[in-house]
Amino acid sequence: MPFQDVDEIATPEPRPAPTRIEKLLRRIFIEDWSLKLLSLAIAIALWLLVTGQNQPVTAHLNVQLNFIRPQSLEISNDPPRTVDVMLTGSRNKLDELTSLDLVATVDISDQRAGERVLRLADRAQIALPQGIKVDGYQPSAIPIRLEKIVDRQVPVEPKLEGKPADGFEVYGVYPNKGSVSIRGPESRVNSLQKVQTESIWLAGQKESFTAASVAIDVADPKIDLLDPVVNVNVEIGERRIEKTFPAVSVTTAGGNKVQPATTSVTLLGVASMINSLRPEEVKIVLDGNLEPRLEVPDALRGKVTLKSVHTSKFALK
Repeated sequence: MPFQDVDEIATPEPRPAPTRIEKLLRRIFIEDWSLKLLSLAIAIALWLLVTGQNQPVTAHLNVQLNFIRPQSLEISNDPPRTVDVMLTGSRNKLDELTSLDLVATVDISDQRAGERVLRLADRAQIALPQGIKVDGYQPSAIPIRLEKIVDRQVPVEPKLEGKPADGFEVYGVYPNKGSVSIRGPESRVNSLQKVQTESIWLAGQKESFTAASVAIDVADPKIDLLDPVVNVNVEIGERRIEKTFPAVSVTTAGGNKVQPATTSVTLLGVASMINSLRPEEVKIVLDGNLEPRLEVPDALRGKVTLKSVHTSKFALK
C-alpha cells in the first residue's frame, strides 16, 4: 500500500467569522422571514388603501340654499330650499363634509323687482375644503320672483272654540286692537284680508273674561307680523231670548205726536228680564231724524236691546 505524504493530505481551512454587514443582511433577509413577509403584505395593503382613498370620486349631495336679496325686495314665490350638487374630491374629504359645509349662498342683491331665472353655476357659492370642486347642480336653474316689501293694516278676527256653560252664551268679542300691521311681498300682503288669533277656549265659561297676549296666526311664511299679540275681551252672560211686544207707544223726545202712534217691537234680553217686562213699560222715542230709540225701566237699561221695529216709517202729525 503506497504511502501518502502528510503534506499531500488537504485539510479544510477554518471558516472565517461573519462580518457585521453579513450579520445585518442575514437578520434582514433570512431570520424571521415569515413575519417579514406578513409585514410586507400589510404594508402593500395599506399603501393600496391609502392610494385608493386619495383617488378622486364623484358624490351627489344635498345643499341648502341661502339667498342674499336686495334690502327693499322680498322673494314672493317659493323657490326650492335645497338642491342636489355634484362634488368631486377624495373619498376621505367628501366623508368629512358636514351640514355646515353644505350651504350654497346665492347672491341676488344686484337684482331688481320682477321674474328672474337664476343659473346656480353662476350665482351659487359653497365654501368647500381644498381639493373638492363643484361639478354641477340639479336643477341647474331656479325661478324667483322679487317684489317690493310693503306694510299694511289688516283686521283681527278672534277665533273661538268650545261653548259656554249650559244656559250661557257669548254676547260679544272685543280685541283691544281692531287691526294689526303686517309686512311682506306686495302681492301676498294685499291678498290677505284678515288675520285670526290662536284659539280662545270657551268651554264651561259662565262669566266674561279677558284673554291676554293671544298670539295672531298667519299661515303665510312670507308675511311678518309687526303686532304679534292682542288682548281679547269676551263678554259672556245668560242666554237671551227674543220677544215681541205689540202696541208699544211711539213719541218724540219733545213729546210731539207721531203717526202711527203705536208699533210692534222685538226685544232681545235675558229670559227672566224679558218675561218680567210689561208692555206699558216699553216705549219708542224718535230722535230729530225720526230714528227709533228704546226706553225701558232704569233697572233694565243696557240689559234689554231693541232688535227690530215693525213699522218702517214714522211721520209727525
